[in-house]
Amino acid sequence: MPWTQIASIINEIEKTPAGKQYSANKEHFWEMLAQKSGYTRNALQRMRSTLIRGNAIADREKTKLQEILGQRSLEPNALFDVLGHFHTAELFARIYSADPDAAFNLLAQMRAERVPVVRIKEILSEVTNRKHSSSAKPTFLTRTDALHREQALALIDEHKSLLYGGDDVSIYFKRYEFEFVSIDAVGIRCGDDGALQLVDGFMFMTSIPARHKLAFQNLLSDIDYRSSFFRHVWLCRNSSFRWPSEEINAAIDALDIHQVGIIEFDEEGGEMKIVRRPKGDARPSRYSLTLREIMRQGIPDFGMV
Repeated sequence: MPWTQIASIINEIEKTPAGKQYSANKEHFWEMLAQKSGYTRNALQRMRSTLIRGNAIADREKTKLQEILGQRSLEPNALFDVLGHFHTAELFARIYSADPDAAFNLLAQMRAERVPVVRIKEILSEVTNRKHSSSAKPTFLTRTDALHREQALALIDEHKSLLYGGDDVSIYFKRYEFEFVSIDAVGIRCGDDGALQLVDGFMFMTSIPARHKLAFQNLLSDIDYRSSFFRHVWLCRNSSFRWPSEEINAAIDALDIHQVGIIEFDEEGGEMKIVRRPKGDARPSRYSLTLREIMRQGIPDFGMV
């Protein structure tokens, strides 16, 4: 059965009376779907998320897609017919979030010839790095803000026992470079035997984007993508960030991105509070890639360099 059909069925199930009863308890709902389908919960959630994002792209870029695909009237699933495999569609959606033009160039190429997945991953890495290197500040703060990222990191480090229940987690800012994802800071805990016990990411949310629907969708896309590489992802925002914590929190719940937490700082930089705690400790789909890079690059505080 095509992945688009599986994702559509999930959406339809949620609309039925029985589905609404199940989805009220989201943990039980996804467990039930995983058992019935034979797919993991993570895979099913990613399928549904990719279908939603792909349909949003098709609605928003209808004219452009008609031109690229040579269709006078855009047919249902026309975009997914070209993209094919779920993994390719997911990569395309992430490329679009970072650079729509690069995504359209890729789509035109895919219509004419087979593009290897390894090349699509390279394009994603290129546009992601370009997006972050070209931004004025890879942080939720501007130069005029009272709270600077160094102060935010100092607060996180000072109060990390609130996040982790102890002080045995080391926070590194811009210490690690990953091939397929960028993150502002990483939290690491190792056991006595040197084994990695957890790797979390910290994402400083920028105040640069305009407040409109597409910008918010791109923010959610960035959050969803990063959450597939880290046990937990902590969103770090100041109280004047363009979208309130409540709006972000509601969207995260709707998208079932359980492993995301939110930390909020006051304008003076003297206090931080935990607005949302991540749920669960299940390893996300790309966690092994992160662990591999961490071990390759070393962990200074644990004598592994």
